Amino acid sequence: MGKKFNSSAKIPKDKEENFIHIKLENFEAITSKKDLLSSEINLLKIFQILENYKRLRSEELNKRILILKRSKEIKKNLSNFQSTLPSLKIPKILKKGYSELIPKEEKLGVVTLKKKGKIEDQLLEIQEKLKSLSQ
Repeated sequence: MGKKFNSSAKIPKDKEENFIHIKLENFEAITSKKDLLSSEINLLKIFQILENYKRLRSEELNKRILILKRSKEIKKNLSNFQSTLPSLKIPKILKKGYSELIPKEEKLGVVTLKKKGKIEDQLLEIQEKLKSLSQ
């Protein structure tokens, strides 16, 4: 793990004096070695987690692309299907809106009096309808 120095290499005396030697007891050396190995294990586990994340992320992106392609295909198929269906011809009455042609009072089947001045007009209309039915 550490670099081994060649004993035959000569170290200048001024640099030799800069080295600090620390004596560790056997228990401390074993404990620090265990800590170092557990740190390596943790780093390897983190590396595995990152690799797994990358793999899952790429799978997700591939599935998203597949969903996008299929949705485009479905949209294309729907437009093709709609183009093969016959076109519908709507009568003019329905284009304008059937509800606009019939007043609300007639829809409900209730005759309401709007104003007193219009009562005579309504009576004339009813009489004309009776005449047209009797003919």
